[in-house]
Amino acid sequence: MMSKFLLLLRSQQVFCLCLALTLPIAATFAQGQQTVSGVVSDSDGPLEGVSVEVKQGVARTVTDATGQYRIQANSGDTLVFRNVGYTTQEVAVGQNETIHVLLMASTSSLDEVVVVGYGTQSRRNVTGSVSKVDMAETENLPNTNVTQALRGRVAGVQFTDNGRPGQNGTILVRGPRSLSAGNNPLIILDGIFFNGSMIDINPNDIESMEILKDASAAAIYGSRAANGVILITSKRGKTEKPNINLNTFYGLSDWAARMQLLTPERYLEKSMEIRRLRGVPFDPDNVATYLTLTEAENYRNGRIVDPYDMIAQQGRIFSTDVSLAGNTNHTNYYLSASMSRENGLVHDDNLRRMAFRVNLENKITDWLTIGTNTMFSENDQSGVPASISLASRQSPYGTWYREDGSPTQFTVPEDQGVSANPMRNNYLSENDNYRNNLFANFFTLVDVPWIDGLSFRVNYSANYRWIRDYQATAQDIHLPEANTTSASKRNWKAQDWVLENILDYKFKLGDNHAFDVTLMYGANRENQETTTASADQLEFDAFGWNRLNVGELQTVSSSAQKVSGISSMARINYRLKDRYLVTLTARRDGSSVFAANNKYATFPSAAFAWIASDESFLQNSSYVDLLKLRVSYGAVGNQAISPYQSLSLANITRYVYGPESALGIYPSNISNENLKWETTYTSNLAVDFELFNSRIGGTVELYNMDTRDLLVERSIPIMTGYSSIWTNLGKVNNRGIELTLNTVNIKKEKFEWTSNFVLSRNKNKIVSLYGVDADGDGREDDDLGNRWFIGQPINVYYDYVFDGIYQEGDELPAGYEPGFARFRDLNGDGRVEADNDRTIIGQGGQPKFRWGITNNFRYGNFDLSIFINAMQGWIATFNDLDFYSNSLDPIRPGNMFDGGWWTPENRSNTRPSLEYRRSVLGHSWYLSRNFIRVQDVSLAYRFPSEFLSKHRLTQLGVFLSGKNLLTFTDWLGTNPESVSTDRYPIARSYTLGLRLGF
Repeated sequence: MMSKFLLLLRSQQVFCLCLALTLPIAATFAQGQQTVSGVVSDSDGPLEGVSVEVKQGVARTVTDATGQYRIQANSGDTLVFRNVGYTTQEVAVGQNETIHVLLMASTSSLDEVVVVGYGTQSRRNVTGSVSKVDMAETENLPNTNVTQALRGRVAGVQFTDNGRPGQNGTILVRGPRSLSAGNNPLIILDGIFFNGSMIDINPNDIESMEILKDASAAAIYGSRAANGVILITSKRGKTEKPNINLNTFYGLSDWAARMQLLTPERYLEKSMEIRRLRGVPFDPDNVATYLTLTEAENYRNGRIVDPYDMIAQQGRIFSTDVSLAGNTNHTNYYLSASMSRENGLVHDDNLRRMAFRVNLENKITDWLTIGTNTMFSENDQSGVPASISLASRQSPYGTWYREDGSPTQFTVPEDQGVSANPMRNNYLSENDNYRNNLFANFFTLVDVPWIDGLSFRVNYSANYRWIRDYQATAQDIHLPEANTTSASKRNWKAQDWVLENILDYKFKLGDNHAFDVTLMYGANRENQETTTASADQLEFDAFGWNRLNVGELQTVSSSAQKVSGISSMARINYRLKDRYLVTLTARRDGSSVFAANNKYATFPSAAFAWIASDESFLQNSSYVDLLKLRVSYGAVGNQAISPYQSLSLANITRYVYGPESALGIYPSNISNENLKWETTYTSNLAVDFELFNSRIGGTVELYNMDTRDLLVERSIPIMTGYSSIWTNLGKVNNRGIELTLNTVNIKKEKFEWTSNFVLSRNKNKIVSLYGVDADGDGREDDDLGNRWFIGQPINVYYDYVFDGIYQEGDELPAGYEPGFARFRDLNGDGRVEADNDRTIIGQGGQPKFRWGITNNFRYGNFDLSIFINAMQGWIATFNDLDFYSNSLDPIRPGNMFDGGWWTPENRSNTRPSLEYRRSVLGHSWYLSRNFIRVQDVSLAYRFPSEFLSKHRLTQLGVFLSGKNLLTFTDWLGTNPESVSTDRYPIARSYTLGLRLGF
């Protein structure tokens, strides 16, 4: 039945695509109408870009740079004047041929238009939890990834990245919900599922970005909305006169923080101290007794190196984009092209991105509109970056390069296990890594002419993504006896499509009852395939990856997958007297990733809002401008697992019998016919407020989320023939509070100071796992192997509690020495052991508190913005403090993090002696990740309107910005916000930019 339905939808999608592409673009001209003209202005002068339209009619225009407009209208018509940030006005035409309008600035956030699922609403009518990112606050910042606008600016949203160019980062909305499935939010671009990377989207193409956080707002997207939804809307034309805008910036960056490695002097102290502890003879005045021959020679010749300097490069960032936009009576268009280059802080770690966009909408008749939103991007991350992790192990007295300029194989050849040259792979290897994304949405909109308020829209979106990842390693001419060559080619391709039929009906019953009914029915499919071919020990390496057949050892692998889905949705928005608001939503989804018994699921939600400030008892209040209460409850689903996990799967292997080999097939995955959707049930209570003539405004939200039927890959006894099975079990809870506060602190004629403060607290805990009480203590058992504990957050650290350092004269456990770490005996039995003396010592993954504050100052034409970002209440492992990290014995010629060490002369109570191994107990070292960071500072100047008019410009501004300027933290690594295993550095950057429009 599903195949027949998909066939029907396929024929429909072809019809709609042809309709959208082949309908002629024609203009219609009104007959028997008069021309009305005038000027629209505000208290500061003429306004450009104001929308002027005939109410319940077809004619529409926008004001030009001088505020003037012309429109055809009948004497009985009413003109509607709209502009963002201003109160909408309606004026009857009558016999007037000239109508001048003075728009008043709106001080209430209720007049703001926000994007919701499958449409837009005024902020006044929103009943769910929807946060809007003010993109204007980030226009003077050197952001190359649109997600950077989320960092610390939206309550309840956590964004982290590892600092590398081109990395997408991680977004967490209201905490983690799933144990094994994904926690990434759903991305909707121009109303359509977007499966690409956020780095593919040019930030300057974005008009607005909204985050749907509760079930009422997100349930409209059903099975993919459990982790929140991010709606991204690209720009459209605003004025009849074509506008050309150029945005460009250039900046330099350096390491905001470095891990403190041993200096040359401290390296010598380490080398002598470890020999003292082990009784190895050495002469402090003769380095040859405690350094290798290579190190001793470089010491005597004064050759020392800083390993991080050896792998670093000057960080740079350059971006430029140009756009053309306009809005005539019948055609709205926005075209843009952008190019950005970013050189990371590590040698050969670079990104080059090109992006193009065409947004085109044409009104064929007064009832038919067709259009497309299309983008293409290419990300080039070719190159082989130097290894940071290898660099952190390099002796300051190593030899990195030969006399001919080529990197050595080992910086200290006497101990090859710890001194692999971090630059060698970059020198011998080359890499082509291109990621391409072609995303297009074609739509047809029919405003049914004989029924006011009824419209039908068809969306067809095609998304093609492909990756080319080729790599080759040349022969090391200094190793002629060994063939070090290799090459590989990986080609990955994805082809997705989405088809949606959307019916919307807006109508009123009398003066007090308003309805907005939305129905949707659609289907989607995702196809992926990949092929990898590799070869080792090439006969010759001149052709790199283009002659894999000359390899002695050749391997080929390939795979493919397909995911299909069907969706239907109904939503009713009801307004009573424009102050009692109700939203009812239901969505039903079917997905091929689940088992036959549970392919479909229904996700309902309901929300209610009351604008209390419109009641008679508050209308005359001198300090309450807005008071709105919201409450919602609903369910959303999570299908973020790979396809075919509910089926019995087989794998292949090759068996060797003497000189012969044979291909074998064996079962690899056990089926689960009852695998079903992971579902999150969310309740939300909120208050929106504006006080004292809108000088203070904001939102307070309380929420509770219960995630049930968790998708978990559970271990099973190996005697079954399998090691694990995907199943549904357990329950996770997230509850928290979010505060958003906006204030106008000072507002004078030439000076203004405004602030925005966000604070969020999310408490995450595992409520249930397997429902087993094996030890009979009346409490459900924890999963110690996965570190999942009932009543604790998903991501916690379970370990011994550090209790200082054993000193000389202390009573020592067997095998211990002064300078060894001490841990608490939690059960008081006189022994420290794994079964009884480990406990939860902190949470990771997400902090207990997140907050951010932005202060904006405006003086004349100058704008200054200062943004501070902070996270508190989390820890992470920092095993760089271990002297035997990665099995590196301190006596070997390797570097390490310099956290200090205990000696009889330096009796530290926090750091052990060099002889201490954490493997004695198998514990880890931990540090607080708390930080407060001056994230962004920007100073901008906007040229005055007189200058712009004289030079026929619409805008001209310059800005200077700084990013990651200061960080206050106890974290000893490079970046407490994002803990990467290789300790990639965070960039401190300074940027100069220009914004030009004409």
